[in-house]
Amino acid sequence: MKKIMKFVSGFVAAVFIMIAVLWGSFFYVSNYKITKADTSVSPDGTYELILQAVGEADFPFGPASGRLVLYEGKSRISQADFELFDDGRSIRSSIWEVTWHEDHAEVTLSGDEQFDEQIILYFDGKKEMKQLTDETINR
Repeated sequence: MKKIMKFVSGFVAAVFIMIAVLWGSFFYVSNYKITKADTSVSPDGTYELILQAVGEADFPFGPASGRLVLYEGKSRISQADFELFDDGRSIRSSIWEVTWHEDHAEVTLSGDEQFDEQIILYFDGKKEMKQLTDETINR
């Protein structure tokens, strides 16, 4: 009888551990896993800007978390986190447009449920973020 109880207890514990590992994996992928979506390199090849997805978009039609990371060679200069409101779609290469300037990279992010967002990452580490409204675009 003791052998049966030990087997049942071990089996229940193993099932509980497997469920906990699966739930933890799902939670990590949904909220924290960083995935490289696209990369842009400056015309002179000195700087690299990486578009990353952080987790997955909130189910079913929520925002997706993203991050822009600016590198000079292998050293990180700055990063900017953002939320993209795009009908529950993930961060992907078609949501951004990068323009390289002498002292900064200018990124425009577009989502179906938001005004475009402009993020400027300067090569000295500063950053600016602003929403582009119809008035801003028409100027």
